[in-house]
Amino acid sequence: MSRLAGLILVLAVLLGGAFFWQWQSRQPAAPEAVTPVPAPAAPGGQATPPGPAASAAGDAATAAGSAADAAADAAAVAADVAAEASKAAEGTAIPPLDDAARQAQTAAEAAIRAAADAADAAAEADAGAAARDPQDTATAAEAAGSAARAAGAAVSDATEAAREAIGIDRLLTPEGFNAEKVAALIDNSNLDPAQRESLKTIVAAASSSPAMLRSALEQVRAVLR
Repeated sequence: MSRLAGLILVLAVLLGGAFFWQWQSRQPAAPEAVTPVPAPAAPGGQATPPGPAASAAGDAATAAGSAADAAADAAAVAADVAAEASKAAEGTAIPPLDDAARQAQTAAEAAIRAAADAADAAAEADAGAAARDPQDTATAAEAAGSAARAAGAAVSDATEAAREAIGIDRLLTPEGFNAEKVAALIDNSNLDPAQRESLKTIVAAASSSPAMLRSALEQVRAVLR
């Protein structure tokens, strides 16, 4: 699982830089400096306000940017909880724990992809707003919102998987001990039948004494590594 932990750490570190680069690289190029032309004066000497189309495009671009920010935050959270799951599974050979950590990693990767999609859509919405094209901007904003929702769903999946991994790890402590669940954990391991029965007997015999139980659970953890 150390390779998994390293991958998640790299993803988390690169997340902020990647989104900043994507956002900046897709911004419309700044126009060359020109002498500003005053807007036609409205009756009463006031400048003509932006039309409804320009206002709608600007609002949609703002919404797309907010969705992209939310997606990026969600992806960062997913990477964090996946790292926690990986830490819980580090060095073990317990299939349910390893599977949960991998599920958290997969969900975190999905959140990162969704956040990248949201950043792309937000940049397109910005371009549409600059061109005062409300239709294109609204379409891009909708895409950004969908990507943000996908990132949120991936965070939920990552959190659930991480919770499962951490819960399994906690089973092997006196504070989180549950006799039936620990027995099932041993049964689902890759140990041979004789080892499984021996471990379950040791745990059952130690269950009435906290000090002995801690030692027995540490033995289970060591054997399952």
